[in-house]
Amino acid sequence: MAGIGFELRRILRRNSLLSLGKVYGYAALLSSGPWVISIVAIIIVGFINISTMGKMNETVQFQIVVTYAIALASSLIITGFVQLPFTRYIADTIFLKQEERVLPSYMGTIFMAWLAGIPFVVPAVIYVFPEQSAFFKLNVVSVFLVLCGVWISNILATSLKYYKGVLWAYVVSYSLIIALSYLFGGNVDHLLFIFFLGNALLFVWLFVLIVKSYEGRGFLDFGFFFNRKFYWSLGFAGLFYNLGSWVDKFIFWYYPTTGYPVIGKLHASVLYDLPIFLAYLSIVPGMAIFFFRLEADFAQKYDLYYNAVRTDGTLEAIEHYRDEMIKTIRHAIREIIIVQGIVDIMLFMLAPQIFSFLNIPQLYIGLFYILTVGAMLQLGFMSVLAILYYLDRRAEAMWLSILFFVLNMLFTFASIQMGPPFYGYGYALSLLISFAWSLKVIRDEMEDLDYETFMLQ
Repeated sequence: MAGIGFELRRILRRNSLLSLGKVYGYAALLSSGPWVISIVAIIIVGFINISTMGKMNETVQFQIVVTYAIALASSLIITGFVQLPFTRYIADTIFLKQEERVLPSYMGTIFMAWLAGIPFVVPAVIYVFPEQSAFFKLNVVSVFLVLCGVWISNILATSLKYYKGVLWAYVVSYSLIIALSYLFGGNVDHLLFIFFLGNALLFVWLFVLIVKSYEGRGFLDFGFFFNRKFYWSLGFAGLFYNLGSWVDKFIFWYYPTTGYPVIGKLHASVLYDLPIFLAYLSIVPGMAIFFFRLEADFAQKYDLYYNAVRTDGTLEAIEHYRDEMIKTIRHAIREIIIVQGIVDIMLFMLAPQIFSFLNIPQLYIGLFYILTVGAMLQLGFMSVLAILYYLDRRAEAMWLSILFFVLNMLFTFASIQMGPPFYGYGYALSLLISFAWSLKVIRDEMEDLDYETFMLQ
């Protein structure tokens, strides 16, 4: 649990401004590096194709297809449900000294994801892209399936604290995508095939990283899926959190006044997509703070508390460690809000220049402001969920995730009905309520932690 925390604390012991900057830079790379690298690489591919080929339409088509593939493969349909139960199952397996089951379980999970994904993606691709070529459809199916494999591998690799290996895998793979796109990316078919090749390399890299770490008995183990103690609440928590994170985008994509068709039956929303993308990039500093506080501070206090419980520590020691956990949670959330708030204020001041540089209409600045606030609230909400998962409060996390999904869906619809001045407020308001309620939940859980630890086991 605290493996990377040891490294971060070791750097911080040098007690200098340089070491502090290194810690938070390291935390930013480890927490946000993979998705930032992938998003920035996709944007660079678009700029390269537009500047060298002048094919704006095909570039947008490529980016939209990839966005949908990431949304459906990596977050919603397949792995959104299994990511948290799978992580917990692997943790339980390691805790029980049954590490020989890790590798077969990982392979079994990938096999089941592909087995479930093929009947879904093939008919969907045929329906969504009736006029595209067979090669195009094959590329889309291949991208979808390889992203499923990448996401499951990424889940396990990061759960096992292989942060550096994961980061380098993304750097090399997406650098290859950029280079091949510059050399051979003449049309959308070629771009999708190159994207598939790069992610296939990424999948193989992560696969080898995991395989070389564990010796498995057998090839496939489906015990994770057929376990009587399958963590359904974790599955629904992951599914609804991901649904909540994407539902506002899908609504803006397909609402008649805010979305437009791009390729086949896929839609986009130029007025929403660019501001929300910039808003998500803005939370990288807050992600670094969260990652450091969770891995270096909270994990240590968590270990001390439960070690005292397991080893018959004194009541005074147990209460002391609980109080330290509470202080760490309060400090982490306060620091996230302060640092991210400062970053957001700076972005608000520089927004006109940023939008002018990126050639984005100034009309979208107001939407960017409210979406940036919403992204900060989502970071806080995600932080509380992570702490609840540490504390094994699965049901609480599940209901909070469902609340976020339902509120974001309803409020986004309402904001669109109210007109352009209210766009983005549905997303931000849903997270304001969800985050505020999650703070109440975590406060109540920490107050009752001793009672629930000893009396409800």
